[in-house]
Amino acid sequence: MLNKKDQRIIRQMIRHIRTFPLSDSEIKQLERDLTGMALEAEKRGEDFEDVLDMTPTEFCDELLYSIGGSKAPGGRYLLKGAGIYYQLTGILGTALFSLILLLALFYTIIIPSELAQTGLLVLFVAAIGLTFFLLSLSFGNIAERDCGTTEKSAQLVNNGKILLVTAVIFDIVATLYMIFNAGASVGHFNYK
Repeated sequence: MLNKKDQRIIRQMIRHIRTFPLSDSEIKQLERDLTGMALEAEKRGEDFEDVLDMTPTEFCDELLYSIGGSKAPGGRYLLKGAGIYYQLTGILGTALFSLILLLALFYTIIIPSELAQTGLLVLFVAAIGLTFFLLSLSFGNIAERDCGTTEKSAQLVNNGKILLVTAVIFDIVATLYMIFNAGASVGHFNYK
């Protein structure tokens, strides 16, 4: 019987193997082979991860490539890169728009004047921006975590659509804000 650590490694490897275009019988055969390798390593008193000499997912990639020439699906790496990009965008944008949100709250609550109307508008834009960047951060985390599982691909595509719609709404609102603010600030100058 395998120890819990080796069982977890085998489950991780099988989950990774399921992302390749293999039949159920091939997956079951690979599971038996990997379990046999883990049992042999355990009988010899060796650590299964040390026997693999690489990460479990890298071992699976090498194993499948050597057996049948199967390579990892290319979209997996693109999705992982997109996930990291959205995480960075989410972190930076969330920090920036949190600052803008605090400033807008300061203008609307602390300074009751004509800045209060501008503060409310900034508050609205900042709330939409903050929502967009928080979605970017959470969807980036989800994309990076699930980029190796084909079962989650439909969810990842839907997340991308939600992020796209949110980005378009944010761009429209930010553009309208800039247009109306630029028009309002021109009236303050006296051109005599």
